[in-house]
Amino acid sequence: MLARTMRMLLQYFQEGFYNQENNEEALKIYLIYIFSLVGFIFIFLLGLNGIHTSNIILTSLLLGGSALLLLNLFYLKATNNYIISGYVVLYLFFALMLYLVYAGGVENTGPLWIFCLPPIALYIHGLQRGLIDLGIFILLIIFILFYPNNIFLDTEYSIIFKVRIILSFLLVVSITAVYGYSREKSSQKMRKMRKDLEFFLRRDELTGLYNRRGYQDKIDTIKDTYGVILMCDIDHFKKINDTYGHGAGDYTIKEVSKCIYNNLRKNDIAVRWGGEEFFVFLFEVSIDNAYLVSEKLRESIENLYIDYNNIIIRTTMSIGIAEVDGDISLEDAIRNADNAMYISKAAGRNMSTKH
Repeated sequence: MLARTMRMLLQYFQEGFYNQENNEEALKIYLIYIFSLVGFIFIFLLGLNGIHTSNIILTSLLLGGSALLLLNLFYLKATNNYIISGYVVLYLFFALMLYLVYAGGVENTGPLWIFCLPPIALYIHGLQRGLIDLGIFILLIIFILFYPNNIFLDTEYSIIFKVRIILSFLLVVSITAVYGYSREKSSQKMRKMRKDLEFFLRRDELTGLYNRRGYQDKIDTIKDTYGVILMCDIDHFKKINDTYGHGAGDYTIKEVSKCIYNNLRKNDIAVRWGGEEFFVFLFEVSIDNAYLVSEKLRESIENLYIDYNNIIIRTTMSIGIAEVDGDISLEDAIRNADNAMYISKAAGRNMSTKH
């Protein structure tokens, strides 16, 4: 009956945890679940074994601790609050280990269990907070072990055993801390690499503006508000390539992109739409105000001196302007802005046209 109940509990707690998304928070939840589950099974079995001994206090503590870990499992499964659950696991083990040092356990082997604490503390609380917790724990067991006349001990240890248990624990803490430090640094490096990768996947390599993938990520943000689209195209760009080469063309695109970026607000969106064409979204502005922004941008590019290997390149830009609001879809607004841009081209270039 007991084995069947344990199997049912295991099946219940495993459901959902294995299906967590593969991210750092989900991993933390899952591992604290493992700590709680293993701790519950282990302490519960020790408590059952203790029923046959005369140590009623230790048996009660073990069974009470296992019950608390079981409740912690239910709590973690219901809330995914791994911070509170981590506190429960760690400080329950701290309390149990302090008692084992005080009482001695079976044949004075209780203190040997303290070596499980460093990896648990450093994982749950991280390197800095974990080392503080372990430092406090070390001070407490030194106080318990070496207080005169063994007042805070319910058993007797030899001086050699006391010294060696402290030194061994410090060694384990040091080794675990070194591993934790290297793991933390590797984790930071991986997070930075992942962040950089996500950045470059959404950015145009040449200009640093958003690419089409980055634009796709911003679609929901654009659709949830109103604003104005600017479709911008560098005039006579093919002539720049043909006259000065593709290197000059790339450099021109790069300098024009800087000019676009410098003329926008931080929350506006600029996308290299393709080739020499750019998409700009101005958040929460009227079309008249957007026209003023467009003209300022156009004049800035007209006055731009692009120095490419001591060759001064001058260029201009044609811009189409269209609104996005509840009555005009994003797709229609892009089409409208595109049409307005071609009107600017047909009318002689270097101008802004409102749809």
